[in-house]
Amino acid sequence: MHADYHRTSETHPHCILWLDDASRMILAGGEFSAATSDHAIETLGEALMVAKRWNLTVREVNTDRGAQFYANPRQGSDPGLGRFQEFLERQGIRHVVSRVNNPQTNGKAERLWLEYDKLRWRFATLAEWIEWKNDEVHGALWALETPREAFQRKLPPESLLGLHMRAIDQIPEAA
Repeated sequence: MHADYHRTSETHPHCILWLDDASRMILAGGEFSAATSDHAIETLGEALMVAKRWNLTVREVNTDRGAQFYANPRQGSDPGLGRFQEFLERQGIRHVVSRVNNPQTNGKAERLWLEYDKLRWRFATLAEWIEWKNDEVHGALWALETPREAFQRKLPPESLLGLHMRAIDQIPEAA
């Protein structure tokens, strides 16, 4: 998963989005008055719940070196782990931190911000924009495929089997 904070302008909220790497589907996000570790943890928790509903385990997340994600001793941070990094450690998730001045490492999230700036404000809420974005045909995916369709197509067999077994368990037994 990729994540980043962004702000369209000084008058707009800080937005964070959690983007699936393979499908480009947005699993969770939020808009806040400040870009904080607490909001990053909160929205990542939401993304983890979405992944769990699909019977998936998130193994790693990619972020930049923003203070919300990464405790950088050179920027005056405590040399220990930051709250976000501690959260990842407790969840057993590997933190892939982008190199300094190398936005390409998190390029999928960076590219998404162009769409956010251009189109987000046509929707009443961030949730509405995310739903629209996940159902819009994406040029980097298979012909005429949406991020939601790509996400489902790319599910590993063990996830599909788990979803199938969960569905069978919910079928009432005949009398």
